Amino acid sequence: MSQPDARKDETEDFLEDILGFNFRSLRTLRDLLIRPRRVFETYAVRDRETYTPSLRLWLGIISIQVLFSVIWGGYGGILLSQWQSQPESTIASIETAMGGSIEAIAGYYGDVATLLHAIVVGGSTAFSAFLIGVFNKSLSWAARINITFGILTAASVIGLLMLIVAAITGTMAFLNWSIALIALIYWITFARGAPGILARSRTGAVLKGALFSFVTMLLVLLGGAVMAIIGFVYAAIRINGG
Repeated sequence: MSQPDARKDETEDFLEDILGFNFRSLRTLRDLLIRPRRVFETYAVRDRETYTPSLRLWLGIISIQVLFSVIWGGYGGILLSQWQSQPESTIASIETAMGGSIEAIAGYYGDVATLLHAIVVGGSTAFSAFLIGVFNKSLSWAARINITFGILTAASVIGLLMLIVAAITGTMAFLNWSIALIALIYWITFARGAPGILARSRTGAVLKGALFSFVTMLLVLLGGAVMAIIGFVYAAIRINGG
């Protein structure tokens, strides 16, 4: 290895140790958005050098999302903002059901969501790897997981941008479109990356992409429901002296 290459590798290692990202990570993010098929091909043959493992990237993006949410008031702050836009009758119903103010409920919910949201929702969406395996049984489990989280990472980047825009503009309604947009990104990323790897034709890639997006969104909603149950049960216990 030449001296410039050695210095470049050392710089990338340093950045990854400090920031969790390096130039390879940024290149992987770029290609997942611009040319996902190339990334999928690399993951399929278990090339460990060209691109960063997608699970690591996904965790990094989620960490940044958590950081922004904390700056913005955390998951509790986001929930409180949504509730405060509701009619007084709705707020009163929530407070009666939970036995406390919406501020207290949102605060306790935010405490547990900050710790568990990524784990619960991410853990549920990871089951999409089984569907990837159905589409191509020859793929190793490492390849299935990398392709799955590659798709999730592309959508998470868009989700992060939406969160930033919503935080800057103070427009919570902007996030109401997030579910539809995230589902669309799942579909588009799969359809563009799948030909020759997960589907034999472009039509097959589009159809399988629609199925993947649908199943993954169901898993996201399931994870969100589980997180809501955990968060609100915890809030109710704390409010009522548990």
